[in-house]
Amino acid sequence: MIMITAKATVIEENRDAYLKLCALQVENSRLEAGCLDYGFYEDAMAPGTFIFVERWRDQAALDFHFAQRYCLDFIRAVRKLSRAASPIEIHHVTETTTPS
Repeated sequence: MIMITAKATVIEENRDAYLKLCALQVENSRLEAGCLDYGFYEDAMAPGTFIFVERWRDQAALDFHFAQRYCLDFIRAVRKLSRAASPIEIHHVTETTTPS
């Protein structure tokens, strides 16, 4: 499994447009066969800062995702609406456990 994390802080006056773009990205991404989960969440301690967490079946699924026009358009648009963004981090997960 591959997990993606990213963080971005939206420019306040762009918040509504940003949320609409993010919701559409989540909707489109979740339709992809290789998407195990895709979400974005606002940091309760830093309003306007959003954390993206994605889980993909494998590298082929992630490559397919990043090649989609809506994904490329989303990345460009979000950068314009954000004040700051961290680099996308790609985590190759080999084992996941649940504490008992």
